[in-house]
Amino acid sequence: MKKINLYILLFGISFIFTLCSCEKEDDLKISEKKTQRFDLPQGKHDFDEQIVEWYNDYETAVLYKFSNADINYHFTSSSNDVNYDVKVEADEEGIRTAVKFLKEDFFDLYSDKVKKELFPSKILMAGMLYQNDNYVPLWDTIGYGNLSFRKGVLIRGVDHITLPHVDKEFGERISKPEYRKRLKIAINRTFIQFLMQPYDDVITKIDYNSILNTFSTYSLISEDAKSGTTNPYSSDNLWYTEEDIYKLGFLEYSTYWYFWEPYYWTAPDLNNDFYSFLGFIFSQTKSELQANPLYTNYPQIKKKCDYLVEAFAKYGIDLYCVGGKE
Repeated sequence: MKKINLYILLFGISFIFTLCSCEKEDDLKISEKKTQRFDLPQGKHDFDEQIVEWYNDYETAVLYKFSNADINYHFTSSSNDVNYDVKVEADEEGIRTAVKFLKEDFFDLYSDKVKKELFPSKILMAGMLYQNDNYVPLWDTIGYGNLSFRKGVLIRGVDHITLPHVDKEFGERISKPEYRKRLKIAINRTFIQFLMQPYDDVITKIDYNSILNTFSTYSLISEDAKSGTTNPYSSDNLWYTEEDIYKLGFLEYSTYWYFWEPYYWTAPDLNNDFYSFLGFIFSQTKSELQANPLYTNYPQIKKKCDYLVEAFAKYGIDLYCVGGKE
């Protein structure tokens, strides 16, 4: 009987300890940068000095040696259904060029306060990545002509942004002005996406819901929309004149129905609308934006641009920093 009581006692203690552990895990402040788990520098190259300096100043670890667990870290199995497999590590010459790119087109664009408080804990540089069980590696789409391809493929995770395709040809590709401009826009857009679409509200750094909700109020519903349409982002919000896309406050549409007349367009969803405006701002200087006919001739587009600049400025982020502040 004493042995049975002892087992019960031990089980009870173990159960209570487990409950306490779970409670503490739920209370973790994941948004705060944690003590790094990596030994820096990871090598003895000239670019390692810059990487160590970034970590010492901002607690952001730029890593070119890491495991699949680092890129796929989730709070729960449902927080991200995409896993990546690092087949090839980043190339040394590619890393050297990538560090220079990160300095000039990412780190140097933001204030120390933003880098300390809003930057991810890790920026990973990978050679060749495969997605889930796909037999084809992740494409480098930035050089392609299609609009969606030009947006580029960078990866964001719970605590990181990953720059793929840091290979021997990285320096050659980035030497082309158009490619570099697209990559610059892509990494800064991914940073904003990291802030606006956290995988869990535990790691929220900005009030992204408020930003999106206010932004959406500047989108209009077409007179041609289906009866009863109240959401400007509904597929029932449609129009028959191409120019109406701008009058309604959109830069892109969701669907263009051209199989038979009357032809019509439908509104994009809210996220696509938001990122189309972010790209619009990032792709030109401040003066170019303010002289752009889309900005000057269409009040709703101007309101959306001005609002986003104002909203992110409250967090110390100048959206003009990517295209140019002049």
